[in-house]
Amino acid sequence: MTEAQRTALLKRYSKAYVSVADVRRALGGITFGDVLIELAKRDLPLPRAPEAGRERRIAAARAVLFPKAA
Repeated sequence: MTEAQRTALLKRYSKAYVSVADVRRALGGITFGDVLIELAKRDLPLPRAPEAGRERRIAAARAVLFPKAA
């Protein structure tokens, strides 16, 4: 995979067009941590929740997991 293809794939993941599992598979089974490092190298944001309403569930989970941050 060329660098341009890798960057395009990571941009698609950043926009939530593909799943992290697809990205990991395409990049040779790298870890999720490696995906995060690759995003950071390219100054790409983490993907937003692709489905409406999921933000509420994520916020609720964060409040339970990290009560001091809420």
